[in-house]
Amino acid sequence: MRMSRVKRRRLNLQRRRERMHCRKKAAAALLTGLAAGAPLRADAVTLNVLQDIYGDFDYMENNLANIRAFDLAKEYVGEAAKNAALSQSYLEEAEGICREAAGNLRMAEENRQQAEEQVRLTAEELQKTRAERIRLTEQAVASQQAVADYLPVWYEARAELQQRLDVQQAAALERPAEAAAAEDGGLSLRERQRAEWIEAAWEEAGFENSRLPELEMRFAASAAAGSTGDGADGLSEAQAAIDAYWARMEQLEAEADAAREYFDSVSERLDELKEQCREAEEAEADCRRYVLELERELARNKQDVLDCQQDVAICQNEQAEANKACFQALLERNDSFEAVIEAKASLLHLGDGSGAQNRLGYYSWQGAAAGHQLYDAYSCYWAGYGRELSISNAYVYSHTGLADGEMSGLTDTTVSAMYANKHPVYDVRYGLDVNLPTGESRMHDNAVVPDYLAPYGSLGEGWNFTPRLEVARHVDKYTAWTWRSAYAFRGSYANSWDDPASVVHPGSIWSNELEYLHTDEARQYMVKLQYTKNSRSSMTGAVNNYSFTEGDGMAGRGYFRSWFTKLDSWAVYSAWSYDRAAAYDDAAMGGAGVHRLYYGGGWFHRFDDRRQLRLFANWLRAEGAAYDPLTRQSYSSGRRFSVSLGYDWRLDDRNSLSLDVERAVMRQQGDANYRGWGVMMSYNRSF
Repeated sequence: MRMSRVKRRRLNLQRRRERMHCRKKAAAALLTGLAAGAPLRADAVTLNVLQDIYGDFDYMENNLANIRAFDLAKEYVGEAAKNAALSQSYLEEAEGICREAAGNLRMAEENRQQAEEQVRLTAEELQKTRAERIRLTEQAVASQQAVADYLPVWYEARAELQQRLDVQQAAALERPAEAAAAEDGGLSLRERQRAEWIEAAWEEAGFENSRLPELEMRFAASAAAGSTGDGADGLSEAQAAIDAYWARMEQLEAEADAAREYFDSVSERLDELKEQCREAEEAEADCRRYVLELERELARNKQDVLDCQQDVAICQNEQAEANKACFQALLERNDSFEAVIEAKASLLHLGDGSGAQNRLGYYSWQGAAAGHQLYDAYSCYWAGYGRELSISNAYVYSHTGLADGEMSGLTDTTVSAMYANKHPVYDVRYGLDVNLPTGESRMHDNAVVPDYLAPYGSLGEGWNFTPRLEVARHVDKYTAWTWRSAYAFRGSYANSWDDPASVVHPGSIWSNELEYLHTDEARQYMVKLQYTKNSRSSMTGAVNNYSFTEGDGMAGRGYFRSWFTKLDSWAVYSAWSYDRAAAYDDAAMGGAGVHRLYYGGGWFHRFDDRRQLRLFANWLRAEGAAYDPLTRQSYSSGRRFSVSLGYDWRLDDRNSLSLDVERAVMRQQGDANYRGWGVMMSYNRSF
């Protein structure tokens, strides 16, 4: 049935839309997870393995996930458009089925009306035929009665005829001998006597023709004599008897003929009555058969009425079902059009959403000094309509193991805003970072933690305003060039409890970065070139009062990752940086620049779509003048080696968890060596 096909198509359509909805939901959840898991900026001089190195690899993986999500969003738009066209065709088909069902219902009602009219006509005809049958039956009975009533007349006429024939036959037996002889010879008595005379005379003449006239004369004389003598009297009496006989017979014959004629007329009338009776009986039988036919026809017509009523009920149900399917198709068509709008909006606002991130980290070290640092960093973000807003902060507890080496409290709060102007080839982003001095900027010198031991060396500084500009050019779907530039306006702040009057007046920083990124399903690689320009800074206080300019910095990073199985990939990285020595007003305080070389490699294993394991070995070589605030010593070279293990677990489409552990060994010139552990757990939540 066609309605069943519409239902099957509707169910197929519903399943198709559910699959598309699941893909769209997964893509949206993935994008919000990416935003929450974006790598932090490496503002410190030394790269942090757990944050910076892993963050860059996550950045490449997230970019590939972003490409996949974009493809899914485009596919969703295409499927939504196909779904809308299919829904429109289903609606048109459903409307056609509704029209057909309405036409079928009208036809069924017309058939029912015709069947009811036929029942009425057949019933009327049957009623008339039954009345006609009664009339014909009465006529047949009357004809039969007429025949029965006329039979005595026929019998009487037949008896009369028989009686006349019997009398005639009896009279014929009483006829005279002469009459019988005459009847036997066919001649009268006188004629026979004359014949005898002629025969005797002919014999006497010897049958000669010459005596024929003589014989005729003799015969004539004999005849004349015989007609007047005694012989003549005898002949006259016999002739009279014969004549009387024949007269009687003629009379009887006439009576018999009259009786026969009457009998014939009676028989003819009887035959007419019988013919009328037969015709009446045949008419009555035909009418009876016609009545039976009409009764059967009436029964068939009544059954036709029932069938038509059933057809009407079926057509009404089909029309109701068709109307329901048409209404459902209309709703689905409207939903599909809304899905097209929603899909286009999802593609246009890809990555929009909100989320939060929490990072709990712990670092400890032993060696030239022993200490630890615990921090709890949290951030949240919102992105929509080409705009992004984020805020981040942390609580830090640190102790270097020295006197007055404790540092605890909130760090500065960073508020970032960005506007994105996206195009098919170029994307331009305008941003502003504001550092709110919510953390304590003063600290004891013994509480300063080197950046190669823990991520937080201080809690805060002054107000900072950093406008940013980012331009990305998409070479193709998997490849892009990105240029980033930022200029930080930094405010002054007090930096020491040991010298409460000490105030730092930091200079502005102009940083630039050029990035080349390629991420596809088989391999990922990224190259970054960075340059940082520092302006003049100064420090005022009771003890120190001088000006200086931080040295410009140059850096380059390279990352590569390739899959050798469906679930396994290997990765390598290398980074180089050079920080020029600060230039002081007092040349005696000058120093040499520092070169750093980072390199490492590792293995990624994906258990499934939700779980991943990371194992890396990391090396660092540093050359140049550097200062260890824990030992109060300067050194010119250093080595660092670490092994890190990480586990990522995406709990669902909105929640993810990661755990990283690093074991590091550092050797510096002058036996300032350290061994340490680093543990970091991150939780991301997208809303």
